[in-house]
Amino acid sequence: MTEAGRDTDADISIRNLLTVYNINQPDKKITFYNTWAKRYEKDLAVINYQAHVFAAEVLDPVFPKERDNALVLDVACGTGGVAEQLQKLGFKNFHGIDGSEGMLKVAQSKDLYQSLKKFLIVPGEQLPAPSDTYDLVIVVGALSYGLLSLDVLPELLRVAKPGAFICLSTKDEMGREYMQQLLVCMDELESKGLWIKVVKKKIDHWQKIVLPTELSSEYISGLVAIYRKSD
Repeated sequence: MTEAGRDTDADISIRNLLTVYNINQPDKKITFYNTWAKRYEKDLAVINYQAHVFAAEVLDPVFPKERDNALVLDVACGTGGVAEQLQKLGFKNFHGIDGSEGMLKVAQSKDLYQSLKKFLIVPGEQLPAPSDTYDLVIVVGALSYGLLSLDVLPELLRVAKPGAFICLSTKDEMGREYMQQLLVCMDELESKGLWIKVVKKKIDHWQKIVLPTELSSEYISGLVAIYRKSD
């Protein structure tokens, strides 16, 4: 707070982050994302959130260098941060899916995606994409508590081409079991022969911890995992 009692810009960012972390109902979360879209990237910068950068850094050395024709599906694409990073690595063809119209409008303004679809990803429903289509399927920032269900993993496999890459990221949510459950599901899919692990990398400084009244100087860890769909 400022001396005059007004919220600083950082105060507003922290309040927005705490709000989204505490909304569990999908419809209410989407409503908040719609209003939050224009501040989204600014607020995430306050916690030094760089999941899209980490994902690109882990993907770059393992994905083939010929990327001009590679078709990417960016699941829960948000404001397009992933596409911005991947474009720097030579990717040019992006399709995005997100449940928030507000976030999609920001993504569209960046002129990176050939296709953007509004779609709320819920358990039991197929992604709005044909089978065996994409060279890379990527999910950054949405594999966490209150966002995507782990039921989405088989759908990521379905829409990927045989031999395609699937890039996943998640964070350690300090006491919540989502990351551990995700790791179990990833191992189960590998044991069934549906995909093959390429790399799994722990990131110690994933993002700063947001406390109820302030921003911590400490960080939580995160994970980037890349698999290849079996032929």
